[in-house]
Amino acid sequence: MLDTNERLKIFISSPGDVPDEREIAEDVITCVNNSFRDTLGIQVDAYTWERLPPDAPNTLQGTIQDKINAVLGNCDAFVLILNKRYGRTAAGHGISNTELEINIALDMLSQNRMKMFMTYFKKLANNEDPGDQEKKIRALRDDLRYRHNVFVRDYKNSVKFRGYFTHDLYHTILRFYTLMSKREALKKFWKLGIPDDATQSKLAIIYPPVDRKFMQEQSDDRIWLERLVPYIVFEDFKALQKIEQTLKLTGSVGEFHFHTVQGKPEHLGKQNRVWLCLPRNESAQKYLQRYEGKQFFRFSRTSEELWIDWRAKVSDPWFKVRSPLNKYLQLQRNESPGGSWKKEHGYVVAKDFAILARFSDPRGYRGMKQGTLKDFFLAGIRGLGTWGAGWFLDKKYYELAKLSDNEGEDVQLLLEVTYVNNRITDVSDVSDKPEDYFAGENVIEEIEKHIRNLKE
Repeated sequence: MLDTNERLKIFISSPGDVPDEREIAEDVITCVNNSFRDTLGIQVDAYTWERLPPDAPNTLQGTIQDKINAVLGNCDAFVLILNKRYGRTAAGHGISNTELEINIALDMLSQNRMKMFMTYFKKLANNEDPGDQEKKIRALRDDLRYRHNVFVRDYKNSVKFRGYFTHDLYHTILRFYTLMSKREALKKFWKLGIPDDATQSKLAIIYPPVDRKFMQEQSDDRIWLERLVPYIVFEDFKALQKIEQTLKLTGSVGEFHFHTVQGKPEHLGKQNRVWLCLPRNESAQKYLQRYEGKQFFRFSRTSEELWIDWRAKVSDPWFKVRSPLNKYLQLQRNESPGGSWKKEHGYVVAKDFAILARFSDPRGYRGMKQGTLKDFFLAGIRGLGTWGAGWFLDKKYYELAKLSDNEGEDVQLLLEVTYVNNRITDVSDVSDKPEDYFAGENVIEEIEKHIRNLKE
């Protein structure tokens, strides 16, 4: 049971020809609230147009919309119940209250401010001459389902409605609970220090673009006339997507910006920093040196090889963690190594290793309003690992719930990334594995066995 209640606010919208369903919806919400309030710590509340204050005569349309915004704008879920009526339009008003509510809810949904939009249409008998209201209802149903991709369910009578809505509400609450748990877990990782004199953002996310020598052949005096931003490795882009997605879930929208290595912000010393792909990011390597003596990892290379030096704790000796990715690809693509990309090239099994880390900056900006500045590192030996580190944040967030609440505690995880047929299927924390494990993951016989097992 949670110590404090999270509130799930549900707005019920319907015209006057479904009074039984509206009463059922409020009753179901009350019953479900009694179940989940004490077990999951979630308070479920219902809101309707009737709960708004009465209008004065000749109220302007904008005032009505402001009132609806005030309530609906703070809700998490929208329930729309419709029969044959689309709602009455009062004199002097452009559209009905129901239409206003739908428009506001759809706008919130497009901005990811609405967690769920549930629509229930009472089944209508065939009518060769439907009125304007019924025509609007039928058009709206198709518009919501096919253009806005909104959840739409048809029901036969009020008994069926009660069953459907009860089931859907339970599903919505469990989904809300999962998001709530994920948000709290991610907040444990994304601990951002806040300086007294804030810069343009709390967090700078810094990634390396593709080197010019690997880009398509174009004359140097033309290439940047045709590009808005530099080319970026696909795997790095996938990692950046996951970083942005998880940060937004913690409520950090607008508090972070993306930068190339060449375009680092001027006041980087007053910001938290995310460093992507250390093997191609010299600036990240320099910042990592700040933590020399307490780091469990470092990236090393020769002209022919790149690897992670790893130790499970500072007192342990270093050992090498090599990526088996090349061996996986050579075994599966040996018959068609070159030429144009074919879809078959993506249908392979592959593995890589990566680092996911967070440090409290010991030499960071001293004028802090809250906490300490942080350096975050997401980096694979190869691009697959970098993508996998972001995937771990998004999909294995519950592992982050184990992190300490101690503001200054570092996080250093060694991850094993598994890719099967165009997608990452798993990322595991292998920080405690012995040196023999990583040596074994590079043995051809073991790789062949993994390929067989994962392809089945």
